Amino acid sequence: MILACLGGALAASLAMAQPYDASWHTVDGGGGMNATGGTFELSGTIGQPDAGGPALGGRYGLHSGFWALAASGTVTPQADLAVTKTDGVTTVAAGQPVTYTIVVTNAGPSAVVGATVVDAPPPILSSVSWTCAASPGSSCPSAGPGAINHAVDIAVGGTLTYTMSATLVPNATGTLVNTATVSTPGTTPDPNSLNNSATDTDTILPAGTGPEGELSHGTRLRGDLAAAAGVADRDLFRLRQQPYASYEVVVDAASGDVGDGQGPALDRVGSDGSTVLQSAQAAGSGPARSLRWLNTTGTMVDAELVRVQSASCTTACGPDDEYRLRAYETTYSVPRFNNAGSQITVVVLQNPTGQPVEARVAFWSPAGALLLEHAVTLPAHGSASVNTASLAGLSGQGGSVTVAHDAPYGALAGKTVALEPATGFAFDSPMVPRVR
Repeated sequence: MILACLGGALAASLAMAQPYDASWHTVDGGGGMNATGGTFELSGTIGQPDAGGPALGGRYGLHSGFWALAASGTVTPQADLAVTKTDGVTTVAAGQPVTYTIVVTNAGPSAVVGATVVDAPPPILSSVSWTCAASPGSSCPSAGPGAINHAVDIAVGGTLTYTMSATLVPNATGTLVNTATVSTPGTTPDPNSLNNSATDTDTILPAGTGPEGELSHGTRLRGDLAAAAGVADRDLFRLRQQPYASYEVVVDAASGDVGDGQGPALDRVGSDGSTVLQSAQAAGSGPARSLRWLNTTGTMVDAELVRVQSASCTTACGPDDEYRLRAYETTYSVPRFNNAGSQITVVVLQNPTGQPVEARVAFWSPAGALLLEHAVTLPAHGSASVNTASLAGLSGQGGSVTVAHDAPYGALAGKTVALEPATGFAFDSPMVPRVR
């Protein structure tokens, strides 16, 4: 009892849900305990003469008695500092600006005075500057030029958020690597050093070939493929792909030399801007091109680019060699399917085009959880129907439906039909594309 009362009173703020191994205990004489009116009154000598400590475990310390302070000294404070760093992209073009976000946190259990934050940008980054914002109870210099290397104070649960801006030099090649670190002062150990460093790595693209912008559903723009200093132009665009969704990018209305012969080349490429993942198909008898694909994964895809470049004039292209680009999310949606009670739902899909179509039908619960994804092949000018009640995991379920596919935007037709066999009633829910 003396160990529990006295040790707990001294170290309650430190011993929080941390396991300890107390292999022995004693209750010594020399003191007394009297209870009067529900309040404990201690008299005589308090503590154990052979008390030891502190008992250390993880980030916490526990003293076994008042005399342990004299026997072993105070508990050393600890602080689990961590840092993250990102510029939000995986490629950057030479000569283009770069912006990093660096976040430093303190998971405790102790506050830190005099921690050190360091970020020394590589020589290929010029015009470097930074700002820092601290959460209440923490502090850091508000701004400065060049590298970060200074002391900061971080409260338990505190956050320091840095924004570092720079420009990649025009002749940069290879890979851009930048690292940020945080460390505690010698008087405050860090129990986890694995999260004290963060590195951001980007592939460097040649000058003039960086992403022109970001595409989204309904994007319409005009660009040109004018060569610069004898180097053929290529325009790169980012497009964030949602899980279980499908997309189409169309390039047409080419003018000048870029419309001759094969017209512009349209490809889906990797984050390096060069690795071809998919090439577009002709969208007619002229130079128009259509690029269509599905994201069949359950995660967003940000590391792919859409590339437009000339397949004819290349280094001789001028400002008059223009093209039009349009982007669509082609995923269809159906607001309802229901296999609960006595109802069953059939999905009906029609492909009126002259090319076969691969589709992926995803079924979602009312809460938005994926129940099942089902693959369907539609022949040219054909159709397909799916009895959802016969699919594993959909019996007794209801919710909504999405259909990802590799057909042109708006080319398919479809619906769900909820049937009530007992009455013969049928409830149709149309399949609709995203509004342009």
